[in-house]
Amino acid sequence: MKSMSLPNYRELNQALSKTTLKLHPSQAHGLICGILTGNSHSAAAWEELVTGGKEKGKTHAMLQDLYDASLKQLDEFLFDFQLVLPTDAEDLPVRAEALTLWCQGYLTGLKFVHVQIVDRSASDMSEAINDLIEIAKMNYEDVVANEEDEEAYVELVEYVRMAVILIYQDIREETLAKKPVNSSNHLH
Repeated sequence: MKSMSLPNYRELNQALSKTTLKLHPSQAHGLICGILTGNSHSAAAWEELVTGGKEKGKTHAMLQDLYDASLKQLDEFLFDFQLVLPTDAEDLPVRAEALTLWCQGYLTGLKFVHVQIVDRSASDMSEAINDLIEIAKMNYEDVVANEEDEEAYVELVEYVRMAVILIYQDIREETLAKKPVNSSNHLH
Protein backbone atom coordinates (compact mmCIF):
# COMPACT_ATOMS: atom_id res chain seq x y z
CA MET A 1 0.00 0.00 0.00
CA LYS A 2 1.25 3.48 -0.85
CA SER A 3 2.64 5.35 2.13
CA MET A 4 1.08 8.76 2.52
CA SER A 5 2.88 11.61 4.20
CA LEU A 6 1.67 15.05 5.10
CA PRO A 7 2.89 18.04 3.10
CA ASN A 8 5.44 20.00 5.09
CA TYR A 9 4.52 23.22 6.84
CA ARG A 10 6.42 25.53 4.52
CA GLU A 11 4.99 23.98 1.31
CA LEU A 12 1.49 24.10 2.74
CA ASN A 13 1.95 27.72 3.80
CA GLN A 14 2.96 28.67 0.24
CA ALA A 15 0.01 26.80 -1.24
CA LEU A 16 -2.51 28.32 1.16
CA SER A 17 -1.23 31.82 0.46
CA LYS A 18 -2.70 31.36 -3.04
CA THR A 19 -6.21 30.58 -1.75
CA THR A 20 -8.97 33.09 -1.13
CA LEU A 21 -9.02 32.56 2.64
CA LYS A 22 -5.24 32.38 3.16
CA LEU A 23 -5.57 30.14 6.21
CA HIS A 24 -2.58 29.39 8.41
CA PRO A 25 -1.24 25.90 7.50
CA SER A 26 -1.71 24.57 11.04
CA GLN A 27 -5.25 25.95 11.18
CA ALA A 28 -6.10 24.38 7.81
CA HIS A 29 -4.79 20.98 8.92
CA GLY A 30 -6.70 21.24 12.20
CA LEU A 31 -9.85 22.15 10.28
CA ILE A 32 -9.48 19.17 7.95
CA CYS A 33 -8.83 16.83 10.89
CA GLY A 34 -11.86 18.18 12.75
CA ILE A 35 -14.08 17.57 9.73
CA LEU A 36 -12.59 14.08 9.33
CA THR A 37 -13.16 13.32 12.99
CA GLY A 38 -16.81 14.30 12.84
CA ASN A 39 -17.58 12.83 9.43
CA SER A 40 -14.87 10.92 7.59
CA HIS A 41 -17.31 10.23 4.74
CA SER A 42 -17.68 13.91 3.85
CA ALA A 43 -14.77 14.30 1.45
CA ALA A 44 -16.01 17.56 -0.04
CA ALA A 45 -16.78 19.38 3.22
CA TRP A 46 -13.27 20.76 3.63
CA GLU A 47 -12.84 22.09 0.11
CA GLU A 48 -15.04 25.16 0.32
CA LEU A 49 -13.79 26.03 3.78
CA VAL A 50 -10.09 25.71 3.03
CA THR A 51 -9.84 26.77 -0.60
CA GLY A 52 -12.68 29.27 -0.66
CA GLY A 53 -14.10 27.53 -3.75
CA LYS A 54 -11.05 28.34 -5.87
CA GLU A 55 -10.46 26.29 -9.00
CA LYS A 56 -8.66 23.01 -8.65
CA GLY A 57 -4.94 23.03 -9.33
CA LYS A 58 -1.64 22.37 -7.56
CA THR A 59 -2.88 23.90 -4.32
CA HIS A 60 -6.00 21.77 -4.36
CA ALA A 61 -3.91 18.67 -5.11
CA MET A 62 -1.67 19.38 -2.12
CA LEU A 63 -4.70 19.92 0.12
CA GLN A 64 -6.26 16.70 -1.19
CA ASP A 65 -3.01 14.90 -0.29
CA LEU A 66 -3.20 16.48 3.18
CA TYR A 67 -6.80 15.30 3.52
CA ASP A 68 -6.02 11.78 2.26
CA ALA A 69 -2.94 11.34 4.46
CA SER A 70 -4.77 12.66 7.53
CA LEU A 71 -7.73 10.35 6.89
CA LYS A 72 -5.42 7.36 6.51
CA GLN A 73 -3.54 8.16 9.70
CA LEU A 74 -6.72 8.72 11.71
CA ASP A 75 -8.69 5.86 10.18
CA GLU A 76 -5.96 3.35 10.87
CA PHE A 77 -5.38 4.83 14.35
CA LEU A 78 -1.76 5.39 13.42
CA PHE A 79 0.23 6.65 16.32
CA ASP A 80 2.52 8.38 13.83
CA PHE A 81 -0.35 10.82 13.19
CA GLN A 82 1.31 14.23 13.18
CA LEU A 83 0.09 17.79 13.36
CA VAL A 84 1.21 20.21 10.65
CA LEU A 85 3.27 22.65 12.71
CA PRO A 86 6.39 24.75 12.10
CA THR A 87 9.72 22.99 12.56
CA ASP A 88 11.72 23.24 15.77
CA ALA A 89 13.95 25.78 14.00
CA GLU A 90 11.16 28.36 14.38
CA ASP A 91 10.93 30.46 17.54
CA LEU A 92 8.89 28.88 20.31
CA PRO A 93 6.19 31.62 20.33
CA VAL A 94 5.65 31.01 16.57
CA ARG A 95 5.24 27.26 17.19
CA ALA A 96 2.96 27.89 20.17
CA GLU A 97 0.77 30.19 18.05
CA ALA A 98 0.57 27.49 15.37
CA LEU A 99 -0.53 24.95 17.97
CA THR A 100 -3.32 27.25 19.18
CA LEU A 101 -4.40 27.79 15.56
CA TRP A 102 -4.33 24.03 14.92
CA CYS A 103 -6.67 23.50 17.88
CA GLN A 104 -8.94 26.37 16.77
CA GLY A 105 -9.15 24.86 13.28
CA TYR A 106 -9.87 21.41 14.71
CA LEU A 107 -12.68 22.68 16.93
CA THR A 108 -14.14 24.66 14.01
CA GLY A 109 -14.05 21.50 11.88
CA LEU A 110 -15.89 19.56 14.60
CA LYS A 111 -18.55 22.28 14.82
CA PHE A 112 -18.84 22.40 11.03
CA VAL A 113 -19.88 18.73 10.94
CA HIS A 114 -22.20 19.19 13.93
CA VAL A 115 -20.16 17.56 16.68
CA GLN A 116 -21.24 19.01 19.99
CA ILE A 117 -18.14 20.49 21.62
CA VAL A 118 -19.68 22.15 24.68
CA ASP A 119 -22.15 20.88 27.26
CA ARG A 120 -21.32 17.24 26.55
CA SER A 121 -21.92 14.58 29.15
CA ALA A 122 -18.80 13.74 31.14
CA SER A 123 -16.44 11.35 29.36
CA ASP A 124 -12.81 11.04 28.34
CA MET A 125 -13.76 12.54 24.98
CA SER A 126 -15.48 15.54 26.61
CA GLU A 127 -12.42 16.12 28.78
CA ALA A 128 -10.16 15.95 25.71
CA ILE A 129 -12.36 18.43 23.82
CA ASN A 130 -12.38 20.78 26.82
CA ASP A 131 -8.59 20.59 26.99
CA LEU A 132 -8.33 21.42 23.27
CA ILE A 133 -10.58 24.43 23.87
CA GLU A 134 -8.18 25.62 26.59
CA ILE A 135 -5.11 25.06 24.37
CA ALA A 136 -6.86 26.99 21.58
CA LYS A 137 -7.13 29.95 23.97
CA MET A 138 -3.50 29.75 25.13
CA ASN A 139 -1.68 33.08 25.20
CA TYR A 140 1.28 32.22 23.00
CA GLU A 141 2.71 35.72 23.39
CA ASP A 142 3.65 34.88 26.99
CA VAL A 143 5.70 31.86 25.88
CA VAL A 144 9.39 32.33 26.53
CA ALA A 145 12.09 30.49 24.63
CA ASN A 146 13.45 28.58 27.61
CA GLU A 147 13.86 24.90 28.40
CA GLU A 148 10.76 24.74 30.61
CA ASP A 149 8.43 26.26 28.00
CA GLU A 150 10.03 24.13 25.27
CA GLU A 151 9.27 20.97 27.26
CA ALA A 152 5.73 22.18 27.94
CA TYR A 153 5.22 22.80 24.21
CA VAL A 154 6.45 19.30 23.28
CA GLU A 155 4.11 17.80 25.89
CA LEU A 156 1.16 19.85 24.59
CA VAL A 157 1.78 18.75 21.00
CA GLU A 158 1.86 15.12 22.11
CA TYR A 159 -1.29 15.60 24.20
CA VAL A 160 -3.15 17.17 21.26
CA ARG A 161 -2.11 14.30 18.98
CA MET A 162 -3.34 11.67 21.40
CA ALA A 163 -6.53 13.63 22.21
CA VAL A 164 -7.42 13.80 18.51
CA ILE A 165 -6.89 10.05 18.13
CA LEU A 166 -9.08 9.43 21.22
CA ILE A 167 -11.84 11.76 19.97
CA TYR A 168 -11.75 10.20 16.50
CA GLN A 169 -12.04 6.68 17.94
CA ASP A 170 -14.85 7.64 20.32
CA ILE A 171 -16.88 9.33 17.58
CA ARG A 172 -16.39 6.28 15.33
CA GLU A 173 -17.64 4.03 18.14
CA GLU A 174 -20.64 6.33 18.77
CA THR A 175 -21.47 6.28 15.05
CA LEU A 176 -21.25 2.50 14.86
CA ALA A 177 -23.40 2.10 17.99
CA LYS A 178 -26.13 4.29 16.42
CA LYS A 179 -26.29 2.31 13.17
CA PRO A 180 -29.31 0.02 13.03
CA VAL A 181 -28.50 -3.64 12.84
CA ASN A 182 -30.15 -5.34 9.88
CA SER A 183 -31.69 -8.40 11.37
CA SER A 184 -34.12 -10.68 9.73
CA ASN A 185 -35.87 -13.71 11.09
CA HIS A 186 -36.39 -15.04 7.58
CA LEU A 187 -34.28 -17.78 6.14
CA HIS A 188 -33.12 -17.11 2.62
